[in-house]
Amino acid sequence: MKALKAKGLTGLAAALLAMAIVGCAGTPAETPEKLSPRPLAEIQRSAPGRAAEARRPTVALALGGGGLRGFAHLGVLRALDEAGIRPDIVVGTSAGAVVGAAFASGMTPDELTSTARRVKLSSLIDLTLSTGGVMRGRHLATWIDTVTAGVPIQAFPIRFAAIATDLQSGTPVLLDSGSAGAAIQASAAVPGVTVPVRYESGNLIDGGVSSLVPVRSARAMGADLVIAVDIYCHGPRAQGLGALTVVGRVMQTQNCLLAASEMAEADVLIAPGVRVSGMSAKDEQEAAILAGYEAARAALPTIKSKAPWLAPAAAADSGS
Repeated sequence: MKALKAKGLTGLAAALLAMAIVGCAGTPAETPEKLSPRPLAEIQRSAPGRAAEARRPTVALALGGGGLRGFAHLGVLRALDEAGIRPDIVVGTSAGAVVGAAFASGMTPDELTSTARRVKLSSLIDLTLSTGGVMRGRHLATWIDTVTAGVPIQAFPIRFAAIATDLQSGTPVLLDSGSAGAAIQASAAVPGVTVPVRYESGNLIDGGVSSLVPVRSARAMGADLVIAVDIYCHGPRAQGLGALTVVGRVMQTQNCLLAASEMAEADVLIAPGVRVSGMSAKDEQEAAILAGYEAARAALPTIKSKAPWLAPAAAADSGS
């Protein structure tokens, strides 16, 4: 699944201490990844035409970021799959990109959930001595490439894009070709924690900085109906006045204020209230999966009303 935003504070503190001892020495410059990030305007220009009147409307699933809360996406995918709702496009930010890439590569929701339950989340953390962050992100990239069988994004059976943020411009960019592992590494590169991912023209960081729930990217890719999933802004907030807690609360407030207008543009917003406190919180992970499933089930009547062409499958399941 995803460990980049987990509260692995012991390892993090050790890495910070080591950096202080060596004077925050930086690692050698990274070799640029073979990534071709594209801004929304470029995607819009290349989106398929909409002239064919008989064409079935295009459905996109926009999966938002939120660290270990991403377990909720597994439940959402299961509920939609049971209802016969098959997205034509999947767009994901950070944790949503992790789940979205695996799903778009051809894994079923059941296979995804089984894989997420088996993975040792701590194995996805790779500490490093660098001025750019305390984690490299390569372990996550390698795991994603394994899960997706090394298939490049453009060859996925479902059209997919991971959302990252261009560090220089501060704007969201789409990664819809090349290595899935490198794309997800960039999409999930939490500022100050994970080293930014270098590409030929700059550096990429977590997509949640500029597009927490990537509704506009889904539209740019040609979606007529966008089903968005927020796992971060509608859940319980952390309590307490400790320094790390306060910083986390402030960051969540800022991110969600920025994301609100984009989320409002979705045709359907699924927003399970979830919180997963750590990598070893198996009960909370299972609760998040269930919360995602129930929230998606509750949204099926709305999806049916917005997308009549999906009514037969959705109606059959939502009425049970």
